[in-house]
Amino acid sequence: MSKSRQSRELAKAMVNPLFAWSHAVLKGGEMMLDSMGAMAKSARSVRVAVLPEAGAPPRKKAKSGAKRARRRR
Repeated sequence: MSKSRQSRELAKAMVNPLFAWSHAVLKGGEMMLDSMGAMAKSARSVRVAVLPEAGAPPRKKAKSGAKRARRRR
């Protein structure tokens, strides 16, 4: 960051306290995005787990009242 830009931001922070808060929040968001980008570059592959039907819990049957309510809409 250049020297003049730093002095302008410091002057704004003294005049408007909201600037300092919003600047800090935006810098935090920028750092999060940078770290997520670095993590995405280093990720090798996506792994997906599939549960077999035998290990899955049984499905719940919908009540007849729920079906009627959907039809009315």
